[in-house]
Amino acid sequence: MFLLRILLKIILAPVSLVLLVAKGVIHLAINLTSAVVGLFLLYVGFALIYCLVTQRWTDLFIFFVVGIAVIGILFLVVILEEMIDSLREKIRGV
Repeated sequence: MFLLRILLKIILAPVSLVLLVAKGVIHLAINLTSAVVGLFLLYVGFALIYCLVTQRWTDLFIFFVVGIAVIGILFLVVILEEMIDSLREKIRGV
């Protein structure tokens, strides 16, 4: 049993390293793009208000969809980061 556990740790070491690099890249990308995405969402918010005031319903819908898409992508990236962290914890526990 002890030898199997050591063999499993040896096999999972590269997987853990790949997950560590992927988490680092994702975390770095989130930190580097947070200001740009924040400014973009602020622009979308002002565009939504402008479209409401001027009654440009098609443009309002387009800006709304773009804003929801950006927020959804950010949400999925954070979920992916947490899944990678969870997998690394499981590998560490072996």
